[in-house]
Amino acid sequence: MKRIILTVAALAAIITGGVAAAAPAMASPNPNSTIEVTSQAQFDALKAQGPINKNIDVPASVSQSDNIWLAWATINGNVTVEGYATMSADTVNGNVTVQGPGSYMKLDNYASHITGNLTVQNSSGVYVGGPYNGSFGNFTQYNGPSQIDGGLIFTNNTGGLFCGYPLHVNGKFVYTGPSPAFDRTGLSVDGQQFVSG
Repeated sequence: MKRIILTVAALAAIITGGVAAAAPAMASPNPNSTIEVTSQAQFDALKAQGPINKNIDVPASVSQSDNIWLAWATINGNVTVEGYATMSADTVNGNVTVQGPGSYMKLDNYASHITGNLTVQNSSGVYVGGPYNGSFGNFTQYNGPSQIDGGLIFTNNTGGLFCGYPLHVNGKFVYTGPSPAFDRTGLSVDGQQFVSG
């Protein structure tokens, strides 16, 4: 007596009439469309509609006095900051990039979660008080440390890096100068660390 062993795919093909059922397509977490956010009112109206399923861009025209709080939001896309922005209690299912002269971003108050990388590059930063001229600052104080699942890459900035409060990075940490202020007392990194300058 012969024994016939069928694989799951073969069995599925028999059941569906000879055509194996295809796996359902998954939605992309980083859609191709981008929304340029230039005011707090615009972002608040966008957030009120539920999770944001587009990339967000905060352009260079958003100055320190216009600081946009990207707060209490789920963003299923990438965030690019060329101006001035603050994140608090956000989940970003994508990458966050801070770039260009005058760009600055901080994590403030409640912890945020970035599932991709946080990259800060070629930023001159913005004055935020005291001796600190920053390109990126972590001031997370509530609801645990902010979390970056990917890496934290801080390169070629003339504005400083401040991680005085807990910030956890699953991936690597890359730092190159010549930024004048450098504080990583709250930084916890699971991956490799490359520090120069």
